[in-house]
Parts: sequence; structure tokens; C-alpha cells
Amino acid sequence: MRASFLRVWGWPIALGLVSGTGLVSALLADGWYDWWSWLGLGLPVMVGAWFWWRPHKP
Repeated sequence: MRASFLRVWGWPIALGLVSGTGLVSALLADGWYDWWSWLGLGLPVMVGAWFWWRPHKP
């Protein structure tokens, strides 16, 4: 049961955590946190674009 849960929800949870920490760092900090916020908020967009534009099997 646990293995199937992580298989289905592992990557969405990881993307949510990265996005959440990117948002918090963008709102509260400066310096290298700005780089983390760009990465944290851009990674879900890049993953979505990857799955949008990849070739689909007929």
C-alpha cells in the first residue's frame, strides 16, 4: 500500500514542496534565496511544459 501511494503521489508532493519553499523564499528573503525562488517556482512550470509539448503516443 505504501509503495503504491509513493508511486502515485511522490512527484506531485515533491513538486508542491519545491514550489512552496520557492514561494516562501521569494516573499521573505533576499540574496541567494532569490535564485531558489526562481528555481522553485519555475520547476513546476517547466515540468508542465515538458508534459504538454512531448510527443504523444497514438
